[in-house]
Amino acid sequence: KWTMMQRYWKILTLVALLTGCSAQQDIQDDGATAVILPANQKTAYVTTPVDGRDGASIYFRSGSLTANIVADAFAPYFLNLTLGSDPASREEALISARSQQADYLIEPKILRWRDVDTAWSGAVDQATITLTIIDAKTGTEVKSSTIDAKGSFMGIAAGHPEDFLVKPVRRYAEGLFSQ
Repeated sequence: KWTMMQRYWKILTLVALLTGCSAQQDIQDDGATAVILPANQKTAYVTTPVDGRDGASIYFRSGSLTANIVADAFAPYFLNLTLGSDPASREEALISARSQQADYLIEPKILRWRDVDTAWSGAVDQATITLTIIDAKTGTEVKSSTIDAKGSFMGIAAGHPEDFLVKPVRRYAEGLFSQ
């Protein structure tokens, strides 16, 4: 009887560990069908978002980290991709995109950025961004989606918000060009 109880607790512990160790990613799509195809025949400009924050905490360099993640994910699908170095308003970014003769402006915006010591705080790391793709010539939004990436509660999948953002952004870019 005691060994059955021990076995039960071991299985329960293993299930809890496995379900709590993986990062969570969610992509909320606006439902619009993007007309960016064919791949590798268009150019893009990626703007750098303002650094993320969580309450009063500002996470310095999170804007440039996010822009680099987006640029890396989208680069295989464009003939040329330029990365803006500083945060800019949409109008300023459109001017820069047009000066680079880009077909599209890819505008990431950080909605939430939380980088905490999960083991001590009980909270998980999180990055939530919107990705808006804009026709650089007309200024018309082509597609907009929200990507939410969270770390795990358990320390095995530990990392930082940018670590959890790479896969869903890459998956999002792949999805746009596999239609």
